[in-house]
Amino acid sequence: MATAQQVAETKQMVREAMQEEGVSAETLVRLGQMAEAVLKNKSLYPQFVQAVIDSDLAEDGDIPATIDYQMLGVFATLGEMARQMIASGELGA
Repeated sequence: MATAQQVAETKQMVREAMQEEGVSAETLVRLGQMAEAVLKNKSLYPQFVQAVIDSDLAEDGDIPATIDYQMLGVFATLGEMARQMIASGELGA
């Protein structure tokens, strides 16, 4: 289980990444939900990849054609963190 300090550090990293990449909390939540959907239905992977590209978080050709489970896990986790931070008022939607 994560300590309060680890959670706070992770939340700060999410805020900084959002600012650096110019991505909104809503976008992270949406991409996180899409990543979770891909884990349940692999045929959705191309739509997820396109959404990441459309969000300017990757360029065409940056993401492998075969399913990248590590990337899906990262986006699912970021999306859930953003959702929780919005719900607690730590991030604006």
